[in-house]
Amino acid sequence: MQRLILPIFCCILLALFAASSCRRELDSELKATTLEVQVSYDNTLAINYSDQYTVQLKNLITNQVDSARTDADGIARFDYVSNGKYDIQVTKRFSAAAYQQLFGEQVDSEVTFNAAATSYQIGISGGSVTKLTLTLRRSITGDWVIKQLYYAGSDLYKAAALRDNFFEIYNNSDKVLYADSLCMMFVYGRMSTTYRAADKLLESGQFDWTKAVGTAPAASNANTDYLYAQAIYMFPGDGKSYPVQPGQGLVVARSAINHQAPFTNKNGKVYEVSRPDLTVDLSKADFEVITTPYLEEGESASLIDIPTPGKKSLIVIQKFGKTMMMDNIGRIGYALFKAPADMGSWPKYAEVKESTIEGKTLYTRVPKKYIIDAVETQPNTADRRLPKKLSAELDAGFTFVPLGSYSSQAVIRKVKEIRDGRRILEDTNNSSNDFESIMPAVPGGFKEIK
Repeated sequence: MQRLILPIFCCILLALFAASSCRRELDSELKATTLEVQVSYDNTLAINYSDQYTVQLKNLITNQVDSARTDADGIARFDYVSNGKYDIQVTKRFSAAAYQQLFGEQVDSEVTFNAAATSYQIGISGGSVTKLTLTLRRSITGDWVIKQLYYAGSDLYKAAALRDNFFEIYNNSDKVLYADSLCMMFVYGRMSTTYRAADKLLESGQFDWTKAVGTAPAASNANTDYLYAQAIYMFPGDGKSYPVQPGQGLVVARSAINHQAPFTNKNGKVYEVSRPDLTVDLSKADFEVITTPYLEEGESASLIDIPTPGKKSLIVIQKFGKTMMMDNIGRIGYALFKAPADMGSWPKYAEVKESTIEGKTLYTRVPKKYIIDAVETQPNTADRRLPKKLSAELDAGFTFVPLGSYSSQAVIRKVKEIRDGRRILEDTNNSSNDFESIMPAVPGGFKEIK
């Protein structure tokens, strides 16, 4: 019996030692780091950081959001940050008076600066400090804003699938605006989390358009001064044809019909709608987009691209597919612009992995200087998120529908305030802050404040 005690005791000691060793290794793996975020500006002005800036840190696994204020050197510190991916952002608003005092430029309204890092990977090395610089850039603001995007669609079998897609623009100013010649661009970029031509990507993971082949040589500023259009749709008119009052908007449908009723395609096939509550009535939409007249000779038209009597179509400057295709996963961006130049002469480029433009889909290069408003959408889960297509001065964040494709959800801009009965919408050029989801979509409406 005594002979058995010693071996058992030794085994217990060995097990305890092994457990302790594993625990030390586990603790080392779980050991957190300190994150230091340096906030700066994209100019040489000496900024007084005593005003302080709030940096937000969102864990993309837990969705926990932490915040920290910058110190006198413009550094915000986060202790005990675990390994993983994070969205990090800072937004700073200046009143017109404060902006003029700080920057020496007279403005008429509030000015917003944004900076962000999306899906930023933080690795752990025991006791280390991870350092990141966020450079604040003045947001581009305009009187027009993108108010609502209904790209996800509704149930494939019980509702309208993607036939009920629409977008809405809004006059966020205090004066009458004219929609004539205003363009909506669908912004192209990475559509997949993997890419076979890694040598043609920027450090951010987005396309390096300086390496793309096109109808003209790629410019050295191809990534900083331009966006690339998957599709461009332009409002018709002679300059004063389509006035929009302050606090009003325009709804543009893929098909301006009541999608809660059965739909019949060009071949007479009837699509029943057993759940009309999941889709929307777009019969009162201001415009629709009919692509068929713009197809190339010999190209077959879509069976559902049917003009609605009494409705005007936007002019298709650049088409993508046979109908207006809003990506139901949320992998593209959207931008409003108005250009004085002939867009037909603008260079077009193939995706960076291509070595020729022959037979390839081409994307029009659009100067960012013409952009009035822009919104980036992303897939609804963190593991499917893509490198941002829009830079911080256009949209420092992104928006998405939480339930994903065919969910009947839309994203809609928040109401900032109501002034003399006119709704003024939030516009900080950070869609993570400016938008929220809504279900069902409300063409021409607003999300109710409860």
